[in-house]
Amino acid sequence: MIVCRPLLALGLALLAASASLKAQTATRGARTGQPNRPAASARGPVAAIGARGTNPSGPFATMSLVRPIDPTGRDSILALSRSLLGVRYRWAGSNETGVDCSGLVRYVFGALGIDLPHNAAQLSERGTSVPADTAQMLPGDLIVFSPTRSNRISHVGIYMGSGTMLHASSHNKRVVEVPLATFRGLRLRDVRRVVAVMDPAEGEIDG
Repeated sequence: MIVCRPLLALGLALLAASASLKAQTATRGARTGQPNRPAASARGPVAAIGARGTNPSGPFATMSLVRPIDPTGRDSILALSRSLLGVRYRWAGSNETGVDCSGLVRYVFGALGIDLPHNAAQLSERGTSVPADTAQMLPGDLIVFSPTRSNRISHVGIYMGSGTMLHASSHNKRVVEVPLATFRGLRLRDVRRVVAVMDPAEGEIDG
């Protein structure tokens, strides 16, 4: 035991000296306003990657973002709408993880810079009314419905051309594209044109 006491005392002295040195270093950094130099382990490759941040052009940087869409044609509406085919129906949903009928419309047109309400009844009042005739309807027109025995607007879909409509179906529990001629259970109340876009071929504004 007598032999070990000097070693114990030496160990305690070294610990005290180490603590004192750390305190002096911290005090010096606070007094000069300069941050203390990080430990060597913090200056490795991982720290360098963290300091550089996310690469905005990296392969996974825009996975959840909507791709840029040409705003001058109705093909843009069709392309984005069809990119949501199969997305699950979710009440009050309005993004690629789940949509309801008006949420689908809001998401598609919002990507084109057109702010529309997330409400079928309010959508039925936007834009201008056009005849419910597929010979006069244009892709991107909104088709609004009510229950067969009510005037309350309860559903909305996007006309895709060729007599078909894309909508978030609570019955199918997903986004589907269906022929209007076979759509049952609701009464078609109106067709609303909420966009007017330049036709590049003719140089005219339609809608």
